[in-house]
Amino acid sequence: MGIIGIVLGIISLIVAFIPCVGVVAFLPAGLALIFSIISIIQASQGYGSKGLGIGALIISLVAILIAILWLVIFSSASAIADKVIHNSDKIEKFGKEFEKSFNEEMEKSNIDMNSVSDSLESALRNLEDEMEKVEGTIDEETAHDAASAAAKAIIKATEGIKAKKDTTSHK
Repeated sequence: MGIIGIVLGIISLIVAFIPCVGVVAFLPAGLALIFSIISIIQASQGYGSKGLGIGALIISLVAILIAILWLVIFSSASAIADKVIHNSDKIEKFGKEFEKSFNEEMEKSNIDMNSVSDSLESALRNLEDEMEKVEGTIDEETAHDAASAAAKAIIKATEGIKAKKDTTSHK
């Protein structure tokens, strides 16, 4: 009985570590638990050693705990997914309201998103060029150069926004 318990315990332990299949380990782990308990009872009556039964008992309990962990993980993921599915209309409504308010604010500010996008894109290219120059070296001068490039990129991007805002306000 101890050998059957240890074999089933090892099988259930291996299966318990496999994601999405770990819950299946309950069946062999439950059988291993039963056989290991029978083995311990027989060993206490003088029909063998308790070591194999105790080992099988420990392995099967560990497999059961891992299977329970997978069960908890998947049930909580399922609950979260269920909430997202049931609240999808609220998420969609929030997205539409956000887009509407964002567009209204952009119209009030007279900012053309195309010019802002172009300005930010060129500023990011300049920043990437500067970062490529300093790649692989880390010292004070490198940090200073990187910070300077980042500041220049931000200034250039804001200048593009200001320039567009100024040209639209003079019209």
